[in-house]
Amino acid sequence: MFPMINIGPLAIQAAGFILLLSLFLGFYLTGKFSTNLGTHAEAIENGVLIGVIAGILGARLGFMLKNPSLLLNNPLNLLSLTPSMLDRSFGPLIGILAIIILAQKKHLPLWPTLDTMTPLFLLLYMGVHLANYANGNAYGTPTGLPWGISLWNATRHPVQVYAFLLGAALLLGLLIHTKMLKTTGFMRSGVLFNAAMAGIAMITLFTRAFTAEKRLLGRFDVYQLSAFALLLGALTLLYKRAYPDKQRISAIISMGSNVEPQVKFSQAEKILSEQFRIRRRSSIYQTEDVNQRPGVQPFLNRVLEIETALSFPELVTQLKAIEKQLGRIQGEKTRVALDLDILTYGDDVFFRADHHIPSPDLLKYRYLVMPLAEMSPDFRHPANGISIQEILYKITDQAQIIRINEVENGIKG
Repeated sequence: MFPMINIGPLAIQAAGFILLLSLFLGFYLTGKFSTNLGTHAEAIENGVLIGVIAGILGARLGFMLKNPSLLLNNPLNLLSLTPSMLDRSFGPLIGILAIIILAQKKHLPLWPTLDTMTPLFLLLYMGVHLANYANGNAYGTPTGLPWGISLWNATRHPVQVYAFLLGAALLLGLLIHTKMLKTTGFMRSGVLFNAAMAGIAMITLFTRAFTAEKRLLGRFDVYQLSAFALLLGALTLLYKRAYPDKQRISAIISMGSNVEPQVKFSQAEKILSEQFRIRRRSSIYQTEDVNQRPGVQPFLNRVLEIETALSFPELVTQLKAIEKQLGRIQGEKTRVALDLDILTYGDDVFFRADHHIPSPDLLKYRYLVMPLAEMSPDFRHPANGISIQEILYKITDQAQIIRINEVENGIKG
């Protein structure tokens, strides 16, 4: 045990320092992950911070409600820094409730947000167990194994260290799988989070078997029962997210051309309508070349929402085949017969090969955002929950976009 850490003349409570360090590192990794996934880093970090503060205040209030005599005898106990005067059930409840309210207010998408926060959850899990080791809490059963630690007049299993090391292994696996937090590594949002929760549940089931102090419900440890319930729930959701029932998915695609665009658009939509159900489409918009290359003809652009039963790789292949069929030359950037790009694929957030979904261009270019705002004024970004109106307001691209009207024999301004 090391309840205090001495830094020069300062003596710092080890458990509190460890938890704060875990929170700081968790925020750092979550921010890095959020930047790469395109989720709402600021809203997530602010929500967690407010949740932590609300949880601490709730834990103190819960403790005082259960022990009113302490408050009546000395009202200053309400402001005490003593960690033992915190209710460990009421505090987390208040903290989680505060986070949920803030997440709903900011319209944060559930699964991408939880994926983003997964490193934070793992670091807090590790921090709690290391803090317990520092204080000598949640100690293990007696053992004769050579790595046992001397605690409370016996040589015991270092269960706190077991949990910390297994949690660290889980975090290392996550960092490797996500290529150091550049992608979730899965095609469906929520798979990473549920896999991590299943890992935490299994670690808890294992380590609680060697914990001396147990909270029993009948003959069973409450923490093991909770971990078992978490494991079942996480595995069920993991399966449903990773292997969804065969269903039609909504995808938003962009269509662009600067070579006989009206003809190419008509041909492309005919082919698309034969292969997919087109739910809705925007008007056609004209824009200059965003790269401002001399001599490049203006582009016409529109967006469409389609229904498809194809997987994402299959949809990419199908759209590339349509481009080629209508004269797209691979690598040609100045004369584009037809360009079909996937902007969103359901509500998922992922990175596969050179495709980032949702497309980062949704936050960059007016020629995509303006047609989308017209077609779907209630659209919210699948990764960060930002409304299409807010995206349009914040976008820095100042290219002139002209909405044009379709007529029977062509197009007119």
